[in-house]
Amino acid sequence: MLGTFAALLTLGGMAAIPSQLEGVHRIVMMGDSITQLGASPKGYVTLISNTLKSDFPSQPIEVINAGISGHRSNDMLARFQHDVLDQKPDLATINVGVNDVWHNFRTPDWSARVPAGNSGRGVSLDAYLANVGKMIDMARAAGVRVWLVSPTLVYEDLDCAENRRLRQYAQAEKRLASEKGVGFVDLNSLFRATVAAYRKGAGQTQLLLTVDGVHMNDQGNALMAGGILKALGVPIPDTISPK
Repeated sequence: MLGTFAALLTLGGMAAIPSQLEGVHRIVMMGDSITQLGASPKGYVTLISNTLKSDFPSQPIEVINAGISGHRSNDMLARFQHDVLDQKPDLATINVGVNDVWHNFRTPDWSARVPAGNSGRGVSLDAYLANVGKMIDMARAAGVRVWLVSPTLVYEDLDCAENRRLRQYAQAEKRLASEKGVGFVDLNSLFRATVAAYRKGAGQTQLLLTVDGVHMNDQGNALMAGGILKALGVPIPDTISPK
């Protein structure tokens, strides 16, 4: 996927620190409920933290979870100083966008879907980009490296209105990352490709990566962790080998 493995060398059985993590001792992961739940024993935040501790014992890296359920880009911007910058990280990941889109397709009491996606509870694309851009600027002014982590999916129906709109947000976020010169992890494309391949054999009704179409099961958490680790130049742990 990403050509970062070339930067990794093995010295005495210990992986060298990839350039993306040079000088990094603390990472804050900003996000919504997907990130908040990523603190579970098999959650993506936990998997990343454990992998970094295992692979780079000579450079301890603390990972702080800053996910709060239901938060959109405007909510994250409002708490970015306190929850991210005040923690004095060297690197911050920002995973935002699912709720900016999803909430516009739900009624205020969450009792019904709004097919047109115009409930007014989400965040427009322009506002979303402005909010993410401000968080990038705040981080860079504080000397914090930034990696944007694209939103994953809203349901595992790749052609639903929610995912068509979310795809637009993810693609716009990728352009923003390029314009701002920060890292970008395209989990949206990774999740879409994985679900599409699964659907060819399993049909359209089985969930592969989530428990409810949005929040990760163990496989979804592993895929998130793998995508982020690869972007940071870290090899995915190989825990299965032939007997």
